[in-house]
Amino acid sequence: MTKTSLRNPVALGLLAVMLLFVWSCQATKPLPQPRRVIDPSQVDGSVQSQRWDLGAVHYEHFGQGMDYREAGLDPVFLVFKNKSLQTPVVQVEEVRGVGADGEYLAFTLEEATKLVFASEAFSTTMANASRTGALGAFLGAGLGALAGTIGGGDNIWKGAAIGAGVGALAGGAAGTMSSSEADLKRTIRDELRQYGWNEEPIPPDFTRVGYVYLPAGRGIETLKVIVRVDGQVLPYSMRIAAAQTQAPAK
Repeated sequence: MTKTSLRNPVALGLLAVMLLFVWSCQATKPLPQPRRVIDPSQVDGSVQSQRWDLGAVHYEHFGQGMDYREAGLDPVFLVFKNKSLQTPVVQVEEVRGVGADGEYLAFTLEEATKLVFASEAFSTTMANASRTGALGAFLGAGLGALAGTIGGGDNIWKGAAIGAGVGALAGGAAGTMSSSEADLKRTIRDELRQYGWNEEPIPPDFTRVGYVYLPAGRGIETLKVIVRVDGQVLPYSMRIAAAQTQAPAK
């Protein structure tokens, strides 16, 4: 009886230690963050009207993940705040980026994907991921970092910084996943699709955000969009703001 009573506490203690060791080895993932919607009227170069406001922000590479500019893309983050009861539509094929030598059409999702896969930046990212075995660490703060501006801070710029930090943490937690070329392609394709502009009608009193993919290296600093609503075709032009990682001084 005495040996049994002593053995059970020892066994339970060893089990507790083993469970603690297992739990300590589990990857820590970031908790979901509050997401406050951007007000495009606060973005430099934005356009405001009685029915809606539009703003555009340049993509910024935060030092991790795929550098899409190096891959030939200049993603521009479009923010559309619909203040009306109408349901306007913005189609990617009618978006134009204005550069130093003229206007450029936006790439379709398929074109953007092919361009990235054929780039030297993709080959470099693949080599780094294969060498370290940490695919997630290279993709943790890609397009989603700037998309993080929809929440987590008091303004768009703080949101960008927080988005980068959370993305990096998520990437580190994914370090054990496979780093094959197929995995990398699938991750990039999903990222481009997930954060790309949605062409569905924008609901009343709703703010939509998403990327349009323009060609890199063309000096594009102005974005032109066509808004279609109830038979009207309305053109708008806005300066593309630079993404900042800190809030501007007041």
